[in-house]
Amino acid sequence: MADIEEDDFFRGDIEEGGAARPAGRWSDPWEKRKLIALMVLGSACMVSLLAFIMVPAHVYQAREASEFSMELTGFEGLNTTIGNTVSPVFSLKVRISNPRVLQPWCYNGGEVVVSNSGVALAWGHVPRFCIHKAAPTEFTVLPWGRTVGLSNDLRRRLALDMHMGTGQILVDMRLFCDDKGLPSRYHGPLLYNFQLMLRGGKHI
Repeated sequence: MADIEEDDFFRGDIEEGGAARPAGRWSDPWEKRKLIALMVLGSACMVSLLAFIMVPAHVYQAREASEFSMELTGFEGLNTTIGNTVSPVFSLKVRISNPRVLQPWCYNGGEVVVSNSGVALAWGHVPRFCIHKAAPTEFTVLPWGRTVGLSNDLRRRLALDMHMGTGQILVDMRLFCDDKGLPSRYHGPLLYNFQLMLRGGKHI
């Protein structure tokens, strides 16, 4: 058997039977540098692709970690003794915090509806707002109902609540997510139940 130099074997310079193979393209320094450059470029493309996939997923998870709270700070216009319609207005203080967010991101506003027994009493728009890591975001929404007609059943129910001094409302808030140029989509619904103190309660 012919003697084979180890370096010749790994360079691919040996043919079957031990004969020397003519110098191939990998013996050319320029070809080697070209191959290395292609490998580096391929690795960079792979890293960029992974970042493109993972970063939006992280942002989405951070957004879903937002903590929402709402407080009813006042209301007016629920007196059903003066007719079959009401024009109520509610003051809602919204607070949002998210310690996981890395950079400010925003919601493109939204909608809020206040209802009783499945009947919408007031509605309004949520302003556009942004969430920051340093401090919670707070704003006030004033949903307002304009001459809302009441069925006899709902009117009697509200009149009974007024007599008892307490009532219940449901607040449904839906927000538009800002997806950086993509079509906006809803986040929610966010549902809150509030007990109304109809006598001696907070008025706007």
